[in-house]
Amino acid sequence: MEYKTPNEDSHQLNEPVVPYGVKRKLKLRIYKSFEEAAEAEALADSLQSPVERIRETVELILRVYGVTREQLKDRKKLHINIIRGK
Repeated sequence: MEYKTPNEDSHQLNEPVVPYGVKRKLKLRIYKSFEEAAEAEALADSLQSPVERIRETVELILRVYGVTREQLKDRKKLHINIIRGK
């Protein structure tokens, strides 16, 4: 799913773009308590691969800042420096 960044002059709602032909299974689950919901969420997170969790985090950051992957690729500096502490 991809979000389009609106123009500054635009006053339209920013809806996600879902390409045709992409099928997503959405399920609504109702839990008896918040503890049961938290346990189910923790289990789902533990079953997800680390790469998938990082991918979802990056997608969320891009949506929050209104940046597309193309804009990110056009940046001049594309590497991350990791500095180790003493």
